Amino acid sequence: MRALAEFIMRGRLQASVAALIGSWFPLISPATVALVTLRRGASDGTVILLVAMLPALLALFASDLGPLMSLVTMLSLLLVFGVALILRRSISWAAAIMAMVALSSAASLLLGQVVPAPVESLVEVLGDLFKEIQAQAPEGEPQAQLPVPGERFALGLIAYVLALSSIASLILARWWQSMLYNPGGFGEEFRQLRLNRSSVIISFVAALYCFSQGSDYAIWASLFGFPLLLQGIAIVHFVVKQRQMGVQWLVLMYLALLFASPVALVLTLLAVLDSWIDFRGRLSQSS
Repeated sequence: MRALAEFIMRGRLQASVAALIGSWFPLISPATVALVTLRRGASDGTVILLVAMLPALLALFASDLGPLMSLVTMLSLLLVFGVALILRRSISWAAAIMAMVALSSAASLLLGQVVPAPVESLVEVLGDLFKEIQAQAPEGEPQAQLPVPGERFALGLIAYVLALSSIASLILARWWQSMLYNPGGFGEEFRQLRLNRSSVIISFVAALYCFSQGSDYAIWASLFGFPLLLQGIAIVHFVVKQRQMGVQWLVLMYLALLFASPVALVLTLLAVLDSWIDFRGRLSQSS
């Protein structure tokens, strides 16, 4: 990874090559855009952004797979570029993450208004997928009826994918930047991630409201609760580092996030409490 980051930062040509070839691999192309933007600013970042969008533009007009994937890819690149600028100027992960959620929500809703046909196709695909899952349920066992996804669910799924892929690309880019120019800086920066109280209240109330609106809004609840989840993860990273507990505890946490959904809720509530109790500050004082 270090060799790739060094190659990207040698110049525009090398960064353009990485952005083009990286479109075949997860996160590499948007992370290249973010790294150049974080380090060199909007001018160089715009050039690499345009280069990175070329494969998606080509697929949009030449592929038979439909426009949705290409449009989501281009939106993700634009989001990464915009939020990288916010992070560069504010040096605040809280501001960047809140902006990511807001921009991904707006981009998804705009996509549904401007080009509704791909969204309608996604609704049909999701409906067929849910029906297939229901049909494969073992006979003789009581099974809950899976809800039929609607347009709101599809738009929420697009927004969630945009936010998740974009923030993952930004994290990768920031890690590259830290590795090259400020070793250890990214870890310290992430462990101190803390939303202000107004952001916590907005995120929590929005997630709670969407959760109460039924299955079509469940994915929106996950999206709006995402900043709180990241803060909860940052708290765990801080505790593990402060107590020198070993990396196995972080591995256990991420495995639990993947396979035990209540863990995400616990981390979200931990972030809400942290905004008033300040666990990290108290832990630092006690140590």
